[in-house]
Amino acid sequence: MEETHTRSYRPQAIVRRIRYHQLASVTLAGTYVLMILGAYTSAIGAGLSCPDWPMCYGTVVPFLHPEIIANSPYSALQIFAEWAHRGLAMIVGLLIISTALVAWYTRARAIVRGSAVFAALLLPVQVVLGGLTVTESLEPVIVTSHLATATLILVALTASTVVSWPALDAKISIRR
Repeated sequence: MEETHTRSYRPQAIVRRIRYHQLASVTLAGTYVLMILGAYTSAIGAGLSCPDWPMCYGTVVPFLHPEIIANSPYSALQIFAEWAHRGLAMIVGLLIISTALVAWYTRARAIVRGSAVFAALLLPVQVVLGGLTVTESLEPVIVTSHLATATLILVALTASTVVSWPALDAKISIRR
């Protein structure tokens, strides 16, 4: 007997599409928030408020050491902004890797897979640039490269997220 429905109508396939799209959307939103937090950190002059990298004043959580905050030339808000940017970057980095892995193993469309994997391949470059931003005292070419790489990651994630929109993905599968 010939099957009259395409694969895209199977409930499991629909659920996988929706789950991937949700993951990609959260990753995209997290990346955007991270970029905004990075801009805010820069705007308030807090780019060097954690003078070492990857730690912040030699510790993971400087707020557990009140003497660090009291003796710093930066305000608690500035230290918090830089510290939060680094913490959120770690979470978003894990989301980007997860999104790329899920796309690679579950998505058939090359644009969805390729753009998610491209974002993940840019991630080590972004991490190194983030570290150099601190260790090289906000060298303008490094700061600009850090922002440019973030923008490329955001664009790649946007492509993967938009093209994986469940309704759009189902229409494309039906046309095949």
